[in-house]
Amino acid sequence: MEIINSIDFSEIIKQSQYTGLIVFLIAFLETLLLVGFFFPGSMALVAIGGLVATGYLDLWPTLFWAFAGAVVGDNLSFWIGAYYKEPLKKTRLYKKHLDAFTKGETFFHDYGIYSVAIGRFIGPIRAVIPAIAGSLGMSGHTFFIVNICSALVWAPVYILPGFFAGDLYNDVRQYIQFDLWSLVLIIFCTLIAYLIIKYSRHTKKNIAYITLLLASLVSLSMTQVKLL
Repeated sequence: MEIINSIDFSEIIKQSQYTGLIVFLIAFLETLLLVGFFFPGSMALVAIGGLVATGYLDLWPTLFWAFAGAVVGDNLSFWIGAYYKEPLKKTRLYKKHLDAFTKGETFFHDYGIYSVAIGRFIGPIRAVIPAIAGSLGMSGHTFFIVNICSALVWAPVYILPGFFAGDLYNDVRQYIQFDLWSLVLIIFCTLIAYLIIKYSRHTKKNIAYITLLLASLVSLSMTQVKLL
């Protein structure tokens, strides 16, 4: 588990010629029965959104491959549940995540076909809902339609936050770039000003000290700012 969580998927994508296949596999494993419990697909997809913002990946192909991986992963999980529901219950992973399966079954009984669409956005049951739908006799045709429709929403929900965050970061960097010492300086001067305000009893002196500190802060921080 720790090895999987330590994998830097962003670096793998940067160094690979098969970026679409990697995005597909990440989405596939994130939605695959039981694997989704320990595979950090959600974080990887957000990071992939950041790669889109920085130009390493194109947005629409990335969304397509994430969508395709989610559809295939959920569809495979559905048929595993439909054909191997009894042997599945005897596996160690099933017993280990029995609580998730129990909650998933309750959720499916409460919401029916809508549970397939809603469930893929709920962490604890996301990895089991498709298999539960298959094991409880949901129509394969119905599942496939709901699976496709919900995956069209699922892919942007996980990719776009990273894309917008990365895009905003790039916009800010076009104007101002702070280095580490500038950040330390700002925090230190702000702390000194706060302590003076809080503990000094001389109001007029406070104003003078704070003005001096702010002037020093502005002057020194300007030397640490690089306009691009």
